[in-house]
Amino acid sequence: MKIKRLAFLTIILTYILIVFGGYVASSESGMGCGPEWPLCNGLMIPVLEGDTLIEFAHRIIGAILGIMTAVLYFNIQKSNQVRDLDKASKVLMLLLIIQILLGAAVVWLDLPAIIVSVHLMVAMVFLALLILIWRRADEQPSRAKIKIDQSIQNQFKVVLILLLLTLFLGAYIKHRSFGLACSWFECTNGFMPVSFPEMIQTGHRLLAGVLAFYIFILTYLSLKNRWEVRLQNRLIAASLLVLGQIIIGILTIISYIEISWAVLHLAFGTALFAIICEAGVFASSSSRIKRLGEKRSNHYYG
Repeated sequence: MKIKRLAFLTIILTYILIVFGGYVASSESGMGCGPEWPLCNGLMIPVLEGDTLIEFAHRIIGAILGIMTAVLYFNIQKSNQVRDLDKASKVLMLLLIIQILLGAAVVWLDLPAIIVSVHLMVAMVFLALLILIWRRADEQPSRAKIKIDQSIQNQFKVVLILLLLTLFLGAYIKHRSFGLACSWFECTNGFMPVSFPEMIQTGHRLLAGVLAFYIFILTYLSLKNRWEVRLQNRLIAASLLVLGQIIIGILTIISYIEISWAVLHLAFGTALFAIICEAGVFASSSSRIKRLGEKRSNHYYG
């Protein structure tokens, strides 16, 4: 199987695992296998029903993802065409090991909020690396003029950092049961938070607001300044996801954190992260491909 296709399939499975992990948390099935890992209720294959079925299914998906990641790594190592991805593939394997250890710690320590939140962050970085590998697996040098400068690439880096912080706080709020500390519009004593849960919830919302504004501005600038069309399309898609996230976030609170809305909130957030990450890699790859083309051209005519 081609490395690009394998990387894409691994991205899809990673996305499914992250969203399904949100369902495990929202349905309170995280301890469905008891405080045991890698066994589930003392068995390799437990009685598959209720919370045990949900948690065990999550572990099975994770195991399949681990195998696919290992296959991707070895394919990259054997391929002469993508040896420049050697470092990325090694970091990917390191993140996989860290994720396995964090997953075990989450079970052994009975779902501590901070470790669960870090677990999600590592998963997001893992997803970002997969997107990088997928985008660069079959790059071809080009001498075409591409209107993507370094300042634009830096903007995507800022957005990704804001996204990671927002997702981290969201996960922490979820696992500390702070989701209803404030209503969808204000907290108990008005707009100013008083208690720690209200402060964390308000901080999450403010960060999400800054992030949304940033993405909207970038989308506007991309259209106004006629950035590369494919980059414009990605930013438009990101803006639509942000609008969806705002609506789903409100519905999640109004519904008293109903499972379906909570999972959809994570699904949209993860999709937003993936699109912004892919757009950032596209922007940096475009400049990189152009430089490679210029170097090869100079070498040929030199």
